[in-house]
Amino acid sequence: ALVSTQSTGIESLFNILNQDYSSDEMMVKVKHAALSALRNLSICEAAKPLIVPYLSVIINYVTSDMPMLVYKAVGCVRCLTRGNKDIATQLTRNSTLVANLVELVDKYKYHNGIQGEVPRLLSTLVVEGQMDVSIIQALVACDIIPHLLHMTTIKEYPQVQVEGWLAIQKILQMQGNTQLISSNIVKFCEDCLPDDTNPNVRILALSILRLFSPHLSKEDELEKVSEHLNRLALSESDVPAQLLASQIKQSPPFN
Repeated sequence: ALVSTQSTGIESLFNILNQDYSSDEMMVKVKHAALSALRNLSICEAAKPLIVPYLSVIINYVTSDMPMLVYKAVGCVRCLTRGNKDIATQLTRNSTLVANLVELVDKYKYHNGIQGEVPRLLSTLVVEGQMDVSIIQALVACDIIPHLLHMTTIKEYPQVQVEGWLAIQKILQMQGNTQLISSNIVKFCEDCLPDDTNPNVRILALSILRLFSPHLSKEDELEKVSEHLNRLALSESDVPAQLLASQIKQSPPFN
C-alpha cells in the first residue's frame, strides 16, 4: 500500500511538470516545488525505482534556461545516480549531456547551488559508472578535471572533497597520469595535507601523490611536499597517513 501511495504521488509530481501554466512566474514556482519534492524523494532508496522511469524528463530540465529548475534537476539526477551503476554507465556515455553539464558551471557562475551540484554529479558519474579507457578519455575531453579538482579545495565540506578525489583516483587508474600533470595536481594534493584536513581527504591526497611522486622535479615542489611528509611520518594522531607518508618518503625522488 505504501509503494502504491508513493507511486501515485510521484506520478502526480510528473503530471505537474507536464502541465501548462498561465504565466512564466507561476510555471517556475510550481515546477521548482515539484522538482524539489522529487529531489528529496530521490534520496530514499524505496522511491528511487519509482522515479528512474522518468529520468529523461528530469534530464530535460538539466539543460533548461531556468537556473532554479536546473539546480533541482541536477541534484535529483545525482541522487538517482548514486549507487546505481546502470544509470551512471548510461549517462557517462552521453557525451553531449556531460559537455552540457560542464557548460552549466560557466553559464551560471552566480548560482552557488549549480556550482556545487554539477561537479558532484560529474564525480558521481565517474565513480559509479562502469567504463573503459575510451569513455574516460571522452569525459576528460569534456574538461571535467578542473571541476573535480576544485571539489578537493572545499574544506568546509569534506564529503565533497572525498568525492572529488575518488573520481580523480578512478580516472588515474583507468587513464594514467598524463592528462592530469598539466592541471598542477601536486599542488592540490599538497593543499590537502595540513593537520586541519579531514583524515579521509588527506589519505586520498597522499595516495594520489604517491602516483605522482616520480614526476616531481621542481625544487620548490619537492621542498614543500617533503615538509608535509616529514611531519606526517612522525604523526601519531593519524596512523594511516603516517604509514603512507613514510612509504612515499622511501621512494624516488625523496629517498
